Formats: sequence, structure tokens, C-alpha cells
Amino acid sequence: MTKLSYQIGGCELDCKLMSLKHADSSIKLSSKVFELLMLFIDSPDNVVSREQAIDSIWLGNEGVGKKGFTNGIWVLRKTFKELGVEEEVFNTLPKLGYQLTLAVQPIDTQASSGPSGSYTRYAIFIAISLVATLLLWLGFNHFSSEQQVPSEPLSPLVTETKLKVTNYGGVEEHIAVSHDGQRLAMQWRDNSLSGKIYIKELSQLDAPLTLISFENNEEASPAWSLSDDKLAYVRLDQAGGCQVRVRNLLDNTDQLIASDCFYIPYKRIVSWSGIDDNRLLYAKKMQDRVALMAYSFDTQQHQQVSFPDKNEIDYAPKWLEQDTQLAFIRERAASNLLNLVLQDGNGIEHELIQNSPSIVDFDYSTRDQLFYVNNLDGAAAIISRIRKDGSQLAPLAHAGLPSSLSVSDNNAMLYVTEHISKEYITQQAYGDGKQLRRISSSSRDMYGKYAKANGDILFLSNRSALWSIWRNNKVSSKNITHSLGNVGVPAVSPVSADFAVNIITDTGRTLYIGNIESENYRAIDIQGIEADNLSWSADGNALYFKGFSKDSNGIYKLDVKSGRLETITQKQGVYAIEGRDANHLYLSKFDQNGIWHLDRTTDEMTLVTDKLAKYDYGAFYYEQGYLYFLSRDAERDAIMRISLAEKDHIPELVQSFAPDAVRKFFGLSPADGNSFLVTLKLANEADVFGYKLVTE
Repeated sequence: MTKLSYQIGGCELDCKLMSLKHADSSIKLSSKVFELLMLFIDSPDNVVSREQAIDSIWLGNEGVGKKGFTNGIWVLRKTFKELGVEEEVFNTLPKLGYQLTLAVQPIDTQASSGPSGSYTRYAIFIAISLVATLLLWLGFNHFSSEQQVPSEPLSPLVTETKLKVTNYGGVEEHIAVSHDGQRLAMQWRDNSLSGKIYIKELSQLDAPLTLISFENNEEASPAWSLSDDKLAYVRLDQAGGCQVRVRNLLDNTDQLIASDCFYIPYKRIVSWSGIDDNRLLYAKKMQDRVALMAYSFDTQQHQQVSFPDKNEIDYAPKWLEQDTQLAFIRERAASNLLNLVLQDGNGIEHELIQNSPSIVDFDYSTRDQLFYVNNLDGAAAIISRIRKDGSQLAPLAHAGLPSSLSVSDNNAMLYVTEHISKEYITQQAYGDGKQLRRISSSSRDMYGKYAKANGDILFLSNRSALWSIWRNNKVSSKNITHSLGNVGVPAVSPVSADFAVNIITDTGRTLYIGNIESENYRAIDIQGIEADNLSWSADGNALYFKGFSKDSNGIYKLDVKSGRLETITQKQGVYAIEGRDANHLYLSKFDQNGIWHLDRTTDEMTLVTDKLAKYDYGAFYYEQGYLYFLSRDAERDAIMRISLAEKDHIPELVQSFAPDAVRKFFGLSPADGNSFLVTLKLANEADVFGYKLVTE
């Protein structure tokens, strides 16, 4: 008996009409999307891998199938949402694929005629697959009766035993436990002080912190030598320069190793050899990528040991197995998607985690033969536990935000920094600094974007299971991307209710244009280029973005109506906005302080100000002849403006906040012409906790 209908999460699937309906609403599916849904229904546990879908629906055409599969998942999520289903439609299963989570029940109906041709072909495929599966099952049972497969040893289990290691106020970050398990090095800072490297004795719970350097510059990313007699760390100068240095703890001397390292807050970039104290690893900034370098104290030579492609950033290095293997995090600079990479002795790379929106740090336990990885699952912070072959154990859930961690095999402890961070958004008047509007919740609300068409504010929040775009209309806030995927920072059209946003899934990121009122979305074809850091032209007809492909990277301009794509800069620019017209652009650059003016009539690029920090690359805008931007120093976070009509470009103070009060990256944006939006930190503290690791 052929089932012509299914009940799926409160909706009815009519297989003959290839439509989903609920109450009086009905949405017809395309043949490929229908076949994909049927594949989920008929697969064991409703789990389908991308490869399985490509083989069965797109007949092995990988190029078309990859995009079709991603789009099909998105369309199904959107369709169920439009029919009123608020539950998550699919779960992502690492290394397996997706699982349809809605309950599926067949509706018994005697078929009077066969389903559509596409479904008939699919049914034949399923029948063949079932026969093949049966044969494989019989063969496997025959094999099993002759050979006993050895059982896998019990996996290391992380118990709930947890103790607080630090409680100094401020932020304890970049933690590194010594090899003997007796000391913990870290960066400590509060709102009024730059980050410095300190050491805590772990044998005494109330032991004070010991400062190891008395320079005025920011210091971060400490790493212990094998002997525990030296600490490598990073020093940042006022101009944004990055130095790798080594402090000898026995004679208190300090040595410069490299002055071309790469650093962005919360990224670990230094580690030592696992054999002796004679080699050091660090991340080096190159022209169009960041690679890992090995420094030899014997030869005083620097050797490149990782080989990222253009626009890729390698950091958080760690040598394993007597320095024959190298583990590190690789970030694709345009998409911000991350991989955990294990490079073997032959230089072959194995990706243990692929296309994650967040991998902050990791460490490796030789005792447990496990990677501990601090990352996000949706919007929830977890510590993943992964073997070298990529298989995963159940993760460890923990409080706070993903941050640095360090494993001590000597005392079987996992040390984790747990952040308490809350942000909120305010609309501030230019003249008297009055707060006109505030968006806050018990979750993290950040990066507000004002819609001039209706006065709404779009913002990024983790109030739901994913990072989503929420809409605030002064009365209430509403999730308008729901379960479509983790989202990037949106850009709102200055003339309509349209907005642009990247939606990120396990298969990559896709650029969409949505409408605030209708909540409809359409994918934008940008010719294989990955886009990020979006902004609109003043007339609302074009999008600017940072983009890259295999062959090129830079700032691009997309005509939204015609789809025409124009290259604005090559190898320069992280975020770009229009000035008084389309011939005058202002942009920030990768890993550099400042804002530059690009005259498109002459292609001349000039520095306007160097007061924008490199990690605030999206915190500036143009309005009514002024360039507004965020400037920071030890005394305050300041909203400044420069009159572009004046040649000397002297900054003028608009409003100031406490130091380090404004969220990094996109903390500032324009509002209604008389005010601005700023993302402020409600709380920003971090303490170190220890988890006792037990192998059973």
C-alpha cells in the first residue's frame, strides 16, 4: 500500500501534489525539495547526509548537489515556519548530516494512481537501497558469526567535579597551566588597566597573582616551555604592532623573538616544542594570510610550518607526538568559519572540525588521547571532546562564553575560563547624550542597526537556540530569522525595510536579502564569492562587502537589482561605506588601525585617522558631512567625529563612555540622523574554573 500522505509536525504532506499544508494554508514544493523531504522520511532515524542526498537526488553531481542540498534544507525550514511550525525542523549531527526532528506519521490512504514521476524514480531508488541494505546486513551477520570484533575501550568521562580557581575581579584570560601542574599563567585585566601576564600558584587557593612584566603595553597569550622555566608571550605596542617575547623566570631576563606576529583578542598564538626548550611556535602576519612559524633558539632561524591559502588565518598552534604532528585552528577571514586542523608528519592536513562558526581555543590531553575544544553549538557554549580520527565523545556543557582552556595531564585537570558577558543596545542623542531607547534582556543583545523606513532596530541576539536577527519596534522584540541558521551582523537599507544578512549553516554561509515586514528572504548569487561585513549604498540600490574567492579578495559592490558585481579594491579593505556619493568610500583594513578614504575617480587612498582600533573595524559611519567613529584609550571609549570638509581632520568628541565599555567590532552605528546606536557591556568578568578529568 502506497502512502500518499504524511503527518509531519502538525502539517500534512500530500505526496501526489507535492505540497505541505496546515489549516487553510498550502505550499507546493519543488520536485527536488520534495524528494529531499521524502529522503528524510524514509531514511533510518530520519538522518540524511549531504553525500547521500547528492547521490540519490542529484545523481552524484557534486557541484549542483552541494548547493541544492543547502538550499533544500533552508527552503524546508522556511516552509514549515511559514505554516506555523516554531520547533526546530532539523538537528545538525557532526560527521553524519542532518536529522528531521519533527514527528512523522503516515496517513493510510489507498493509492488510486501513482505519485509524480520524480517520486516514482525516488521510490525505485529506495526499493533498491532497501534490498542492498538487506544483503549487506545478511553479509555482515555472516561475517560477525565468524569473527569477534574487539570492543572499544571506555571513553574518558568528564565528571561534574568543578572548582573555582580564580576570583580576582576583572578578566582572567589566555590561561596556560605549567607542565608540572603547579602554576597557572594568564592575562589579567580590568576596565581601567591594560592586560598583563600574571602567574598564580595552584597549590594555594588564596595565592595572589604575580606580575611578570612591568611594561606599559598590552601583553597576552602566555605559553610555558617544557621545563617550565620560561614563558613565551605577546606584547602589543600603542601602534598595534605585535611582538613575540620570552621571559626567563630564573634570571628575569626578556628576549625579543619576532616583531611581525599576528594578534586579535582571545586568539592564542604562541606555544612551545613538546621535546625541549629549543623551539617555539607563533602566528605570523603575511601580506594576505597568517601562517605558523617555528623559531629555533639554536640557529635563530624562523621556518614556516603551516601553509594556509590566501585570506586564511592559522593560530592556536600545538605540537603533538614528539613534534611530529601539528594541531591548529584555521579561520577563513572572509567567512569567519573555522576548522580544527591536524597536520601529520608528511604535511597532510586532516580537518577534525569543519566550518564551525566558533572555535575559540583547544588543548590536547596525551593521557586521554583527546582534544578538548571550546566552541559553540548553536548559541550554547560547550567543550567538545574529539579523538584524532575526528570521532567525538559527548561534550561537556559549561557556563559562560567559549574562551581559553588548558589541560594538565600531570594533575588530570581541565582549566577553563568562563566569561560572564552581557551586552545591551542604546540609542543616544547627539546633542545632550540622552538615552532615547534601550534594548536589553537576560541574553546577549548587540550590534543594533536602525531601519529608517519604520524606526525599527534589528539586532543580533542569542535569546533563542541560535544567534538570530531580532526586530525591536519600541514595544517588543521578535525573532525574524528563527531556525534558519546562525546569522552574521545585518545591514539595513537606508531607504526601505530590506536588510542583508549572512546565514551560516554547516555547509557554509549564504547571503540573503530579507524584508523586515514580510520576513521573506531570497538568496543572492554572488558568483562564488563569500561575503561579509555588509553595508548599503546611500540610494539602497547596492551592497558593499568584504569578499573573497579562490582567486581574489577585497571590497566588492553588488547591484542588488541587476546582480552586477564590481571589484572596488584588491587585497585591501575589511569594511567599506559610502561617503557623500558613490565616488567617495571610507574603509578599514585587515589588522591595521585607522580609516582610509578611497577616491574612486583617481583610485587614490589616503589615511583619514589612525584612531580606529583594528578590532573595531566596523565601528564607523558617514552622516551629513561627518565621519563618526569609535576611539579607545586607557581613560575612555569615545565616539568621535571628523568634519570631512576640513583638511586637517581634527577629531571632535561626541560622547564618551567608560574604558572598554563598548563592544568590539561593530559596536557603533547610525540611527535617525539625530542619534546613534551603541552596544555596551553590562557585565564583563571572567574567572578560571577547573574540571577534574577521570578515565574509567
